[in-house]
Amino acid sequence: ESELYGSWKVEKILETHTNPNVQPLITGFKNATFTFNENGNFDITTTANSELFGMLTDMMDGAKWKFEKSKQQVIIGTDKDGYTTMAIELREENGAKLFHLLESELTLQMKKI
Repeated sequence: ESELYGSWKVEKILETHTNPNVQPLITGFKNATFTFNENGNFDITTTANSELFGMLTDMMDGAKWKFEKSKQQVIIGTDKDGYTTMAIELREENGAKLFHLLESELTLQMKKI
């Protein structure tokens, strides 16, 4: 869990969609930084100007994160929504840190910054 603390930048997207409606979201994630603070606060930012991704970052406003060790997952949200805003499965392949976003089925190769 403590390995997650800090900011993570997306290096590349490994699994993607052909659905054109998802493209703005993919563009947003391509330029995204995830921040897991030790106090449980979570933040996601992007340099891409995407309305769809903007809605996602609005939903994440004030979000917290928890690590579920048994599932090797990070769940993001609030006590009120039961941490259901986003779920990220953590993987490592050939030394690369991967975040698999369960809702969108995107797999992101991450780098701690």
